Amino acid sequence: MNAVPMYEAKNKLPFFMHQAEESGPVFITRRNKTVGVILSFDEYNQMLARTRKGTILDRAAEFRKKVDGTLTNEDIDRIFDVRDNTPDSYESHVFDGVFDDE
Repeated sequence: MNAVPMYEAKNKLPFFMHQAEESGPVFITRRNKTVGVILSFDEYNQMLARTRKGTILDRAAEFRKKVDGTLTNEDIDRIFDVRDNTPDSYESHVFDGVFDDE
């Protein structure tokens, strides 16, 4: 683990940025306690990709794989349809008048 005191990171930031790009994270300490980390941009994006929460479409695709052959596509579409189709809902009136011919 590469750890440097905060004052040193401040004074030599370009050096530690390069080190993070080449060798991995650089941990910043204050009074011997880790308080920060310098990551390369690529490593940061990889970390985000690993922790990214999927969309409802991602979840639906996973669900389709798990229940392959058990449910029809129409059944699955009904499960993942989260729209409010009650007569007085906002979604049932959202396009009222928008596409009407004048």
